[in-house]
Amino acid sequence: MRVQHICLFGQDIKIYVDGNLVTPKDASGRIVEPFISEGTTYLPVRAISEALGRPVEWDGTTNSIYIGEALPQEIVEVTVSTAEELVAALGSNKKILLEEGVYNLTTVNPSYINNPSVSYAESYDGPELVLKGVHNLTIQGIGDTHSEIIIQPRYAWVMSFQNSSNISIINIKAGHTQDGYCSGGVFSFENSSGIRIEDTLMYGCGTIGLNLMRVSDMRVINSSIYECTYGIMNVNYSSDIIFTDCIFRDNKGFTMVQVGQTSGFAIASCSFLRNINDSSFFPDPMFSISHCESVVITDNLFTENFAEKLIAQEDVKLDSSNTFKNNSFDSKS
Repeated sequence: MRVQHICLFGQDIKIYVDGNLVTPKDASGRIVEPFISEGTTYLPVRAISEALGRPVEWDGTTNSIYIGEALPQEIVEVTVSTAEELVAALGSNKKILLEEGVYNLTTVNPSYINNPSVSYAESYDGPELVLKGVHNLTIQGIGDTHSEIIIQPRYAWVMSFQNSSNISIINIKAGHTQDGYCSGGVFSFENSSGIRIEDTLMYGCGTIGLNLMRVSDMRVINSSIYECTYGIMNVNYSSDIIFTDCIFRDNKGFTMVQVGQTSGFAIASCSFLRNINDSSFFPDPMFSISHCESVVITDNLFTENFAEKLIAQEDVKLDSSNTFKNNSFDSKS
């Protein structure tokens, strides 16, 4: 093996992704500086991949780096019946089958869990479960009714996924035990891809049902977001996000659907029922869709919703396939 010594000093190279300054960090959160040597610029692979919304994996057995899709892995199937078993089983290449019941993640003592895929972030009123770098994971209820995942902290997400791929959530009911304030929603995905949520109920009083930041290739099918206190969803810097046959009902707060800097966003054959903007200081629309491309909102039902207007941006229009009944706003506003 040839050892080469490189002297580096004061290069101060900045990295911008889509106009946003990125601070590259390693898997432990330490800042990693790019550098130039003999005319070649060297960038940290993990930081750049995650900034672009692509998962990255290191296979030490073959000295290989996988960006995006990795080689197929054997999926291990695990059946659980308690919150402790669920948290212990979380990780890559897993299909976790939840028996009918309620899984209160707040009752799990973090010090008893020896799982490298799971960490806990401190929110204002309690711990938040965070999964980082998880790939090929299915969480599926197997009973006739939805298996329910709950947490107690009002400021925490029920589950937060970061730098993950190929995540499926099926036949699950998820929410908070108390009213949600400030930042605690149901599911949050950041720098992740290949997400599928099917036959799942996301409820308040979490603040919103879904938060998507730099997410690609996501499908939400036959699912519901209801009784949230700030809105339905926030989607930013994402691509290829599609909702079909979903119900969004009885949510309140501010703008229900906020989408920004996103390409390929669609809501089709869904129902918006009795959602209310109840902010007296900031009258908000149902939708805010800014700096987006390829937005499709088609064949949906809007019934008894209350907001200042339908869409904030004048240049975004819904097609005539949508149906409007007894809303406070005009279908063309």
